[in-house]
Amino acid sequence: MVDKMMLSYQKKKEEEFVTEGGIRERMTAARLGYRTNQRDTIEQLTREVESLKKENAELKSRFNNNQKGQ
Repeated sequence: MVDKMMLSYQKKKEEEFVTEGGIRERMTAARLGYRTNQRDTIEQLTREVESLKKENAELKSRFNNNQKGQ
């Protein structure tokens, strides 16, 4: 009975290892996924900052033109 349970458990673990990899592979995948998400967020924020800088420059220009007109 115990032998059958152990063989079943071992078979399950072997299948998990083949499909999911070992602990190092899973840790590496998790790190790479985190870095990719981090890189995407930084790129998005960089684009947003550039857009806000342009908008700020346009608003400053309008403000200065309105001040000169008064």
